[in-house]
Amino acid sequence: MNNRTLVERARHAGLSLRWRDAAGEMHRVSNESLRRLLAVLEGHAPPPRPRGALPAMVVGVAGQATVLPLPPADAGGRFRLVLENGAEIEGNLRLMRGHPALPPVGVCGYHRLEVGDTPATLAIAPPSCPRVSRICAGGSVRAWGLGAQVYGLRMAGDGGIGHFGAVETLARTAAARGADALAISPAHAMFAARPGQYSPYSPSSRLFLNGLLADPHAVFDAATVQAAVVREGADYVDTLRQLEDAPLIDWARASTCRYRLLRRLYDERIAASPPQAMRDFRAAGGRALEQHALFEALHAYFSTRGERGGDWRRWPVPMRQPDSPEVARFAQEFAHDVTFHVFVQWLAATSLARACAGARSAGMRIGLIKDMAVGVDPTGSECWARQSEFLLGAGIGAPPDALSPLGQDWGLTTFSPAGLRATGYRAFIDTLRAGFAHGGGLRIDHVMALERLWIIPQGGASAEGSYLSFPVRDLMRLVALEAMRADAMVIGEDLGTVTTAFRKAAGAHGIMGMNVLFFERTPQGVFKPPATWSPQATAMTTTHDLPTVAGWWQGTDIAWREKLHQLPVGLDPNTVRDERENDRTALWSALMDDRPASAARGRGGEKPPPDPTGAARVVEEAIGFVGRAACPLALMAVEDMLGLAEQPNLPGTTSGHPNWQRRYPGMTATLLSGHDTRRRFNRLRAGRAHE
Repeated sequence: MNNRTLVERARHAGLSLRWRDAAGEMHRVSNESLRRLLAVLEGHAPPPRPRGALPAMVVGVAGQATVLPLPPADAGGRFRLVLENGAEIEGNLRLMRGHPALPPVGVCGYHRLEVGDTPATLAIAPPSCPRVSRICAGGSVRAWGLGAQVYGLRMAGDGGIGHFGAVETLARTAAARGADALAISPAHAMFAARPGQYSPYSPSSRLFLNGLLADPHAVFDAATVQAAVVREGADYVDTLRQLEDAPLIDWARASTCRYRLLRRLYDERIAASPPQAMRDFRAAGGRALEQHALFEALHAYFSTRGERGGDWRRWPVPMRQPDSPEVARFAQEFAHDVTFHVFVQWLAATSLARACAGARSAGMRIGLIKDMAVGVDPTGSECWARQSEFLLGAGIGAPPDALSPLGQDWGLTTFSPAGLRATGYRAFIDTLRAGFAHGGGLRIDHVMALERLWIIPQGGASAEGSYLSFPVRDLMRLVALEAMRADAMVIGEDLGTVTTAFRKAAGAHGIMGMNVLFFERTPQGVFKPPATWSPQATAMTTTHDLPTVAGWWQGTDIAWREKLHQLPVGLDPNTVRDERENDRTALWSALMDDRPASAARGRGGEKPPPDPTGAARVVEEAIGFVGRAACPLALMAVEDMLGLAEQPNLPGTTSGHPNWQRRYPGMTATLLSGHDTRRRFNRLRAGRAHE
């Protein structure tokens, strides 16, 4: 094969031949990398559609003509459209931009389109996602909310892991203080038989929920739950107490205990006669739910039979195929175990629905904002069940940069662009619907994945990867359509390298960006006044991957980086600390310059020292500062409302730092009641009321 043919194939598959690093230097993807990536991409390519045939789905916008990917000769031909509401439209195709086009359709939804003998789905999206201003219509104060890590919330008897019952309690408490939203960490399904994998951004499936977050009290009364705990024995009760008192989550022990309790409740109260609500849930979940529950049972079965059992790609060949007779026989033989996992999903979904309803009934205008991870674990249930729709054989991550000279491999995979097109974007739509279910909003992690992702050949280094393009226009429109159907707002995590064109397109589609305090600076390093922040973004003090305000001020993150040898290449610790001191000066100056006149603008006193007392003062000023942002929504991390110094996750580390293990220092019902926290709420409310 000559290089020209290789280049043509790569371009046809959507692979970039070159990429620009953070320093602006261009790099070329090697021919060997292109060959390896093409082997994966072309292996997922469906058979070419017949000439003149429509793709499985065409995506348009309400009120605009929809150009069809058909030859010009089809212009003037007849079409028939059956809308979701049953109405029918017939007419002739017009010529537009050199292709046949449908006249404008004003009804949003998924409609049946027929052109000649070719049926297809016509998805008509609204111009944009619902805006915060519309969702919160009727209120005079600009919206604000909190962001929390679900697993870190504490409730009596929770066994050492937070759950959706605690989310409801926190939402009600925050709503009583005026909050309109509560953003939560991803709640995707993990692996019941793999408790050592607990990063919420490395799920088995984004279509279902993490059973460990299910609250038994959503279905069973307190007496029933307590009786089940007692019947597990005195040692079990003692273990629960130890786990609940610990400052960090012991995922292996706590997961084992949580599933023991769920299994006892299932065996004693559910298995013999599942309630009608669970039967209805199972029927509504259909094939996807059955396959997820079946995968969990299979994964548990094979995980006890050697290290290969944790990866379905290494199971006996017949068990790798969800529709094989052998898998069907397993499902029948282990029906009790499969139904247990259906029960866990029902309990989790019921718990989450209660939390969402509780947030709204308590007065939140938006409610819960859920979080959607950028990819899935290739060894998980979603890839097993939908193999043709994911890029099995390739990982996703980030190219080399100053912080990660070798690049990043996140251990995840993503959708196959060809598989998406061939199935009418089925997997993407299903993922959106799972994310929007019950909630008032959705945060899309690494939102640039709608346009491109860095993909890496299996077994290769990150530097051997390339950017893969996705049908961004269609995907953004589908986000808007599903958001409209859920009446939910959307936030896109757009930190890092994001093109101006992408931000503009996302904003036009109503996908809000993120303005984070530490990054809102001019090229000269000056912190931007909050009045200049984007009206198409959500204002934040920090994120789960960044230091808290108190930790940043004290240099806690630098100490961790130094301890774990994670400082940028070529920088010694003293240089990093000197840079942070300069940044403290810049931030304090900005905080003081932006103080309201009532707070004696510019007279905030000397810069506080980088210790806990000084940090507490900075946290309060920073919350007021971010609260005054021009953004329509402000979200404050619970860690900042509490003035905590430690962050939930330290990117680039897999050991040494307790990622995703920290619990909040107090019971959820009283977590926000401290004097300092109440004062921070006052500053936040005042900032949001400020015009």
